[in-house]
Amino acid sequence: MHDERLELLLLIARRTLGIESFELTGKPTADAHVVSVEDLGRALESAYDAGLLVGYRMGRAECEQDA
Repeated sequence: MHDERLELLLLIARRTLGIESFELTGKPTADAHVVSVEDLGRALESAYDAGLLVGYRMGRAECEQDA
């Protein structure tokens, strides 16, 4: 997983959920995480906001190319 989008999602997961990696280790205690509903909501909100920003920037770039 080296896609830029996944790196952004991992950054959000680290900051809000305490998840250090999306890679499975094969150890249930390392692969499963208990998170609060509040933290999960915060992580989803951050990912949504990031998507809005990326979409906005891409739209602006397309408009500038057309101009």
